[in-house]
Amino acid sequence: MELETAILAAIYLSNIDKKLKAMHGIKYYRYVDDVLIFCDISEAKKVSDDVIRMFSGIGLKIYDPVKNPEKSSIGSIADGFNYLGYQFFGNRVTVRAGSVEKLKNSLVSIFTSYKYSKQKSEDFLLWRLNLRITGCVYENKSKGWLFFFAEINDEILLHALDSYVAKLVKRFDVDVSPKKFVRAFKELSYRKYETKYIPNFDNYSLEKMRAVLVEYFGLKVEEYQDEEIEFEFKKRISRQVKDLQIDVKDFSYS
Repeated sequence: MELETAILAAIYLSNIDKKLKAMHGIKYYRYVDDVLIFCDISEAKKVSDDVIRMFSGIGLKIYDPVKNPEKSSIGSIADGFNYLGYQFFGNRVTVRAGSVEKLKNSLVSIFTSYKYSKQKSEDFLLWRLNLRITGCVYENKSKGWLFFFAEINDEILLHALDSYVAKLVKRFDVDVSPKKFVRAFKELSYRKYETKYIPNFDNYSLEKMRAVLVEYFGLKVEEYQDEEIEFEFKKRISRQVKDLQIDVKDFSYS
C-alpha cells in the first residue's frame, strides 16, 4: 500500500470511528481491523448492516455475520463472546480455547525436543520451559503468553496450566521443577518492574550472559571477548524467544 493510500485509509477509518461512537444506543470499539459493538439485541442486525455498508464504502472487506459466522458474529452478551483473543463470560475474562491449545502444544514440543535430543540436558529443558511459562523482556518488548493475555482474571485456567505442565513432567519422566503460571501472573500483575521471577534479558550483565551460555548452551567461553559474549548471548536468546507472543506495548517504566 502506498503511503498516500495508507494515510487516506487511516483518515477514513477515523471518520467512521467518530460516526459510530456518536451513534445513539451503541458502544463501539475498534482495534486495527477488529470491531466490537454493543447494542440492543433487537437492533443488532440493522447496526451490523450499517457498519458493513460504511466500511465497504471505503473499500474494506467486511465479513457478514450470516454468511461468515466463523469470522464475524452477532449474539447475546449472556452467551459470552470473543475479542482480540480473549473470551468474555459475564465478569470472567479468559483466553479463547484455540490459544490455550496452541500454548499446550508448544509446551509439549519443548519436552519432545528434549526427548529426542542427543545431550538430554534437563537444565536446558527447565530453562526453556520456564521461559515459555513466564515469558521475558527482551529488546524492550514484553514477550510471552502471559504478557500477551495480561488482562485475564481466570485463575482457574492458570492452575489448570500448572497441572498440565506437572503431568508432562511425569509423562516424560524428568526431574525438574518448573516455574508456575499462577506465580508468574501475580508477579506480572503486581511486581512487573521489580520481579526477578520473570527474566529481563535487557538487564543481564556480562557475567550473567556468560553463565547462561555455559550452563544452558554448553559453550566454552573462557577465551571470549566481551563483544563476543554479548553477540553469542543475543543470537541465542533471539532464537529462543522468536516464537513467543509479543505485547504491542514497549516494556517501559514510564
